[in-house]
Amino acid sequence: MKKFLILVFINILLFGCAAATPKTETYMGKAVFDVNISTSSNDVVRNVYDSIALRSSHLSKTVAFMPSTLPDQPGAPNIAIKSIGFGLANFSLPRTSCDGAYAVMSGLDKGVSSSVYGTSDMASYTSCIYPYKDAYRIYIIGNFMSSSSGGLGGIMADAIKKGVSKAGKYDNMYDAWFDSIVQKFKEKEPEAKVVEIDMP
Repeated sequence: MKKFLILVFINILLFGCAAATPKTETYMGKAVFDVNISTSSNDVVRNVYDSIALRSSHLSKTVAFMPSTLPDQPGAPNIAIKSIGFGLANFSLPRTSCDGAYAVMSGLDKGVSSSVYGTSDMASYTSCIYPYKDAYRIYIIGNFMSSSSGGLGGIMADAIKKGVSKAGKYDNMYDAWFDSIVQKFKEKEPEAKVVEIDMP
C-alpha cells in the first residue's frame, strides 16, 4: 500500500500540469482471432459473448444464418470516426459497423466515474464474427473515452489511474480493461489463432 501511495504522489508531480485543464481523450483496442471452422457456431458466439460480458453488463447480440457457401476470404468491420458535439465541447469517437457479419455483439463497459473528482471513463465493445472457408474470423473492438473536468480533482484522478495501471504493469487503465476480455476469450478458445492484437 505504501509503494502504491508513493507511486500516486510521483504521478501527481509528473502529470499535474497536464491534468489541470479539462480534457477528453479517446482510444481504441482491437483483437482479431481465427477459430477453426469445424467448431460449433453456437459455441463460438457464446464464447465471444461471455468474454465481453466480463466487462459489460448490458450486451446486445444479433445472430444471422450461416452462409450456404463459405467465402474464400473473411469479411471485416468498418471503422469510421464520428464527430460529436455537446454545447461548446466537440470531440471525435470511432464507430464500428459489422456489415455482412454472421453475428454481432455490442455493449457498454461498466465504466468508472467520480462526482468527487469530476471524471468519467467509458468504453464500448463491438464484436463481429465472419465465417469463411478456413475459420471464423472474430473481431473484438474496444472504443474508450476518458473525460476530466480538470483542476485539483483532475490531477488526483489522473495520478490514481496512472498508479493503478502501472501497478498492474499496463500502459493505461484501458489496456487492463481490454486485456481482461482478450485473456478471457483465449481461455474460452485456447486453440484460437491470434491474427492481430492492438492494445488501446
